[in-house]
Amino acid sequence: MFVFIILLALSILSILLLGYGLFANVKHLAQVKERLLAAEAAVAKGVEQERALNVELADMKHRIERNIVSDSLTGLPGWQIFEDRLKQVLNQSKRHKLTFAVLFLDLDDFKIINDVLGLEAGDELLKEVAERLQASVRQMDTVSRFTGDEFVFILPQVAKPETSAYVAQRLLNAVAQPFRIRDQELFITASAGIAIFPTDGEDVSVLLQNAESALHQAKSHGDNNYQFYRREMHMISRRELILSSALHGSEIYKEFSLRYQPQVNIETKKIVCMETSLHWQHPDFGVISTDDFLRFAENTGTILVIGEWILRNACQQFVTWQSQGLHPQKISVNVSLRQLESPHFAYNVSHILQDLNLNPDHLILQISEMMLLTKLGLIEKTLRMLKQLGVNIGATDFGTGNIALQHLRSFPLGYLKLSSELITDITTNEETKAIVKMMVALTVTLQLQVIADGVESQEQKLVLKELGCPVMQGTLFSPPLLAEEFTTLVAEKIVENV
Repeated sequence: MFVFIILLALSILSILLLGYGLFANVKHLAQVKERLLAAEAAVAKGVEQERALNVELADMKHRIERNIVSDSLTGLPGWQIFEDRLKQVLNQSKRHKLTFAVLFLDLDDFKIINDVLGLEAGDELLKEVAERLQASVRQMDTVSRFTGDEFVFILPQVAKPETSAYVAQRLLNAVAQPFRIRDQELFITASAGIAIFPTDGEDVSVLLQNAESALHQAKSHGDNNYQFYRREMHMISRRELILSSALHGSEIYKEFSLRYQPQVNIETKKIVCMETSLHWQHPDFGVISTDDFLRFAENTGTILVIGEWILRNACQQFVTWQSQGLHPQKISVNVSLRQLESPHFAYNVSHILQDLNLNPDHLILQISEMMLLTKLGLIEKTLRMLKQLGVNIGATDFGTGNIALQHLRSFPLGYLKLSSELITDITTNEETKAIVKMMVALTVTLQLQVIADGVESQEQKLVLKELGCPVMQGTLFSPPLLAEEFTTLVAEKIVENV
């Protein structure tokens, strides 16, 4: 009986073990099946992705092939056709000993349009620009869009370089006329570079490279101008590369210093403001001009960091002068378009004022009239935020641009600084004198403070006083000074000379 029980128990245990094995096998088979199904799904998904990728590649190939023939946006000849035509003109010019020009043209600050109004508006503008450019050249000339807002021209059978200069100016004038994009009036400018065959190169790549070098040099001279290629431009390009790279280094601030030029009221005999400017003394290239600095800083994106450094140090210096008993009423700092585009700029200004416990009314942020020409929404919004902080806003170089006077009411301005170009011949040119008189009257109507910049002679001072402009700035009163040079004695001497 005992043996029977043992055998029965063993049988039951065997059955249980067998059942567990079968269960494990079934579970394993289910997992295998599940993995097979997942693998099949992944394969199917991969096949679908590959099919979609092939469609995308085919579409991309089609677009590339189409752009070889024609630029899809503007309808201008594509790069391959342009290159073929350039080779033909080059060979013909060599054979018949003819002269021709290659011209690069680039829109100034076009990125602003895309950033603020959107890519679609930017594309609409490029189409209209292309139409104007094509209408401004001869039928035998070729114009193509290379990339973005850069256009390149072949001007065959140019008898002399002056002819290509005439064409370049005509192109710049065509671009400078106002555009109407989505009910927004836009003013833009362009820069151009010219290379002449055979003096500036005898093959395609060299001519294109030299024309582009001339374009970069044109931009370095300010917007809305053209330049011919010169051999020394390669050295200039090296200088620009070194200076642009230097702005990224932490040691750059050792080369910077701030200068301050007083603005005086000749009626109250007081220094009403100290205007801040950056002085960059490079160890190899000497003093770097303000225009060069701004261009390099804008292009490299360092203007935001350096601009904040300038603003903080200028405000700190103003606080120091106050503690020393020196009493300029305000401090002014120039700001760039890139700073105004930053959504954090108004916050950063507020943070600096709070850190230094500086009344916002003591600060004037100056922008150029050219920034107001486009009347971009983002700039206007930032200016109003700054105005709400209590900061004063001023427009510099007034009278050099084409801003409609009625637009001035759209901006929260408190100050207008007349361009020094208007002051230069104010004593000898009745037309200039009449323009300044009108502008002063306008500021009175709009309740704005007007400042005359670039006053260098007593005669200019007297004319401006007669026209109702008592606040002036210029070397007649004082050159830009280092902070330590502006002492009580210097301040008293400046006021005495008024």
